[in-house]
Amino acid sequence: MRPDEGDTIEKDFTITQDAGIAEVLWRPGIVIGPAELDVLANTITHAPRWRSRPLLIHLDLVRHITPDARQMLVAYHHAGPIALTGSDPVDRVLAAFIAQSRSHTRYFARTCDARDWLSGGHPAGRRIGLVDGVSQQFPAMQGVLVPASAER
Repeated sequence: MRPDEGDTIEKDFTITQDAGIAEVLWRPGIVIGPAELDVLANTITHAPRWRSRPLLIHLDLVRHITPDARQMLVAYHHAGPIALTGSDPVDRVLAAFIAQSRSHTRYFARTCDARDWLSGGHPAGRRIGLVDGVSQQFPAMQGVLVPASAER
């Protein structure tokens, strides 16, 4: 089975691909550090057209993102849109850190809204209150998601 036609399962996450959208589901209770992000980035790069493929990332089951991993997420620069989903204030805080990246990123409470936006059918993203209380609209820029291991 080709990567763009099915699922890739790793120990810490599952990536499903449907209608041109790569969807990342993290293992329940995971603490995401640099090693987990390296594995994810290296897995995504094996999919055709990974540089511009829309990404849907679920934050619901993530317990914590380490400071080093947050820095890596902020450094990511992906050409395609990234939709983050979550269901509580902790998810919004995690999304706020990720939203500081140079990628075109939005946060959604509902997966169906995230899919619509990634497909071009839903223009509105969600404003996120950052930890210091400042609210920012996610930046909209283009670039490339590069595995941290490739930058060394």
